[in-house]
Amino acid sequence: MTKELEFIDLSVSSGQKSLLSKARGALRSGELVAVVGRSGSGKTLLTKAIMGLLPEQLQATGQISLDGQRLDLLSDKAMNQIRGQRISMLFQQPKRVMNPRMTIRAHLLEAMGVRTWGKSKTHEAQVCALFEEVGLSPAAQIAGMRPDQLSGGMAQRAMLAIALAADPEFILADEPTSSLDSILKAEVLQLLRKKQQERGVGVLFITHDIASIQHIADRVVVISDGQIVDQCPTAQLFSKDRHAKTRELVEASLPALRATRTESSEPLLEAKEASKNYTRKAKGPAALQPTSLSLHSGQVLGVVGRSGSGKSTFARLLAGLEVPTSGQIINQHACDVATRVQIIAQEPYSSFDPRLDLRTSMSAAVHRLPASEITERMSRVMAQVGLPEDLLERRPGQCSGGQLQRLAIARALLTEPQVLICDESTSALDSVAQRHILDLLLELRNTMGLSLVVISHDMGVIRYVSDDVAVFYESELVEHRTLNEFLTSAEHQHSKELVAALDQTAATTISD
Repeated sequence: MTKELEFIDLSVSSGQKSLLSKARGALRSGELVAVVGRSGSGKTLLTKAIMGLLPEQLQATGQISLDGQRLDLLSDKAMNQIRGQRISMLFQQPKRVMNPRMTIRAHLLEAMGVRTWGKSKTHEAQVCALFEEVGLSPAAQIAGMRPDQLSGGMAQRAMLAIALAADPEFILADEPTSSLDSILKAEVLQLLRKKQQERGVGVLFITHDIASIQHIADRVVVISDGQIVDQCPTAQLFSKDRHAKTRELVEASLPALRATRTESSEPLLEAKEASKNYTRKAKGPAALQPTSLSLHSGQVLGVVGRSGSGKSTFARLLAGLEVPTSGQIINQHACDVATRVQIIAQEPYSSFDPRLDLRTSMSAAVHRLPASEITERMSRVMAQVGLPEDLLERRPGQCSGGQLQRLAIARALLTEPQVLICDESTSALDSVAQRHILDLLLELRNTMGLSLVVISHDMGVIRYVSDDVAVFYESELVEHRTLNEFLTSAEHQHSKELVAALDQTAATTISD
């Protein structure tokens, strides 16, 4: 018998402000439904309202039914029997929701309803079987680890095992792959789809990335500004008669055709056998093995690799924030003038003081200049990043993620750099905002002659912006080629895996 999770006229509000308006839909067992939309559109509110996990300051109205049982009428105690048992959650950053003091085995046993140590021993075979089912091996060893000892991919697999532990009827997955690199993202998506089909579970998959779900979802629901604006089978997603917001998300997921860069002869930055070792007397494993690579004027260098591969260490060496343990970074060109380099951090919220208005925070970058010149530069860079100048009177918490990322770029431009290093600078943004930021960076490259180093674990970003690609693997530069050569004839095995993990959106077109 097909089971169903249904919501009718589900609304969420904060006082008089509507955040989610009269959402209607249903999820049946055995199907995977993707809910897509930009950041702040109401996707996560939908899952929290269904689970009864909204913050106290938010109010929900409407009907939520599980096989005819009204969940919205249940007490918290009664809902606790539903959560984790009949409906499970997959979270965006599993390490943040796991108890750091508990082993992964303890988390799994808790999800299974095992409370006493004596009984837990009798479930060891079931624990190991669950871990092996989601590809965690050796199961007994991993079961004894704490969350902080797991990699991102392992933590997400462990979270899936925990979600499956009570054999639920439905799983609500809230951006479970957004922080993973392309290879791990593909692996986790395939695993989730496999388990969903094997167990006949209904999955509601929340994401801002249409490209990641087009090959696994049965249906797609599009949310914009708190309203469901479109619903369709995934096969119809690319039709031209879809809603404008759907088409915006689709177009943001498609790769662009890039013109070939003409390389200048003089490098702006050059690494010569540069390495970095943070261990005592450099006797342990190096964070970055000796690396040689040059960056030319106007070049966009895409740097890709898994977490811990040495990408960010390389960026800090280029920016002069770290001194190489061996080798050197050459940052002076023909006239012996040092190349001006600025780095843009991954998380814009943490790069601004929340207590200060943005004008004060940004002006600190050029505080030695005369006040009149600071004012003139501030106006110029705000125009360059497409933001109104009155935004500078706000504090960081009053701006969206996209606005803050543009402000971080504007602050970097105040120093009139020749090289911008973007370290995962779009990873926290939805696909539309991400495309806008990448387009802005490319426009600045074209109009100002900037060179860009774009560091990302997302191969879609690398493909969109790069002239050349540098691949790091286990602290070593293993491949450095032009983008076209990399995509068509990658040599290193890890490079081949990265190319294979790319969603095949290049072959997708909007149909008539």
